[in-house]
Amino acid sequence: MMACHRTAPQQPTRRSSETPPADTTVMTLMEVNHRMASEADRILIELADSLTKATGIEYAQMSCGGWKSRRDSLARKKGLYADSPKYDEQWSVRLRTFRLDGTLVSDTEGVYKFHHFDLPIAVEEALEDMYSGEKSYVLAPWYTAYGIHGNDLIAGYENVRFEVTLGERK
Repeated sequence: MMACHRTAPQQPTRRSSETPPADTTVMTLMEVNHRMASEADRILIELADSLTKATGIEYAQMSCGGWKSRRDSLARKKGLYADSPKYDEQWSVRLRTFRLDGTLVSDTEGVYKFHHFDLPIAVEEALEDMYSGEKSYVLAPWYTAYGIHGNDLIAGYENVRFEVTLGERK
């Protein structure tokens, strides 16, 4: 005859009032990324200032942390009446990617759906208030460009410059 055996409940590993142990590896990596982001911001502020002095094109910081060239007064007037990309719309975009030293890395043109993570964050934010045919220059820290992993052409943690031209809505 077999007897029923009931498994005793397991004891909790820690009490709910105790704080969980800190994951020092994650905390260290977060601190390293924070320092690298601060350094990228410093570099791009200096680059924006030097480009403004050299070319006369002024740059304004975007909410994502990148820098975008400002429009001249004629472009601002045209932009008031022009159509800008909206969420889920498809637009043609020409994207030229440069290293900070000015070396051209890639020159692509394609149709992109906005806010679907097809483009770097800094580029998407720059395109939000552009009109068809407008060109803008974007200085992007690594965390708004290609991130910690990079891609086939850009190394991880690399700051880049973009030349973005908005085409037509598709």
